[in-house]
Amino acid sequence: MTFWLEERDLPEGSGFQPWGGEHLAVIAVVVLFLAVSLLLYRRPDEKKKKTVLYVVAFLLPALEVWKILMLTVSGCMGIGHLPLHLCSMAIYLYPVSVMTKTPGVRETLTEIGTVTLLPAALGAILFPDWTMYPILNFYSLHAFVWHTLQILFPLLCLLDGRCRPDIRHLWKNTVFLLAGGIPIGMFDRFTGCNYWFLLRPVSGTPLQWLYDLFGKNGYLLSLLILATLFNLAVYGVCYALRTGVGKFVIDRKK
Repeated sequence: MTFWLEERDLPEGSGFQPWGGEHLAVIAVVVLFLAVSLLLYRRPDEKKKKTVLYVVAFLLPALEVWKILMLTVSGCMGIGHLPLHLCSMAIYLYPVSVMTKTPGVRETLTEIGTVTLLPAALGAILFPDWTMYPILNFYSLHAFVWHTLQILFPLLCLLDGRCRPDIRHLWKNTVFLLAGGIPIGMFDRFTGCNYWFLLRPVSGTPLQWLYDLFGKNGYLLSLLILATLFNLAVYGVCYALRTGVGKFVIDRKK
C-alpha cells in the first residue's frame, strides 16, 4: 500500500506521467470543482461569503500542518519540506487578508494572491514537481487539493470585489518577489534546497526551457521577467473581465 508513503519510501517507478491520463483526469476534476465553487459562491449573502473566505484561507495552513505532522510521524520531515515555496506564501498571506481591518493591506495581499500566487499555483497543477508519487497517494492528493484552494481563494476575492487588480500596482508584485526571492535564494544556496526553484528548474516544465535557453547565469533574471509577464497577463484578463465580454463574472462593489 503506497498511499501513505513518502517519496523516499516509494518503490521505483511509482509515480504518474505528466499530462498522462491520470493527470488529465485530475485537471478536469480541478476545473469542475473551481467552476462549481464559483457558481455556488454567487448565491450566499455577504456574511456567508465571508465565512467561506475564512474557511478557504485557514484550510490552507491547516492542510500544511497536517502534512508536516504526517512527515514528522513517519520520520521523513526535513529541511526540504518546509513551507517556503512561492505557492506556500499563500498560507501566510491569505489568513492575514481575511483578518485585517485595513482595506489597503487587504487589497494589496489579495492582489498579490491573484496576480502572482494564482499563476504559480496553476503552474504547479499543470506542471507538478511531485510526479514521483502515484496519483492516489496522500502527498500527491494533498498537493493537488492544496494548490486548487490557492487558486480558489483569489478567484472568490475577484468575484465579490474584495480584489480589484490595477496594473499601476504591478510594482507591488515585483517588490514581493524580490523581498521574498532574495532571502529564499540565499537560504537555498546555504542549504542546497531549491525553494522557489531558484537554484534549478523542474525537468520537463517551462522553467527547464528557460534554463536551457538562458543558461545558469541568466536563469534568475529570466524567472523575474517571466513572472512579470504573467503578472501583466493576469492584469489584462482582469481588465477584460471588468470591461469586456466577461464583465458579468465579477460582482464589483461600488
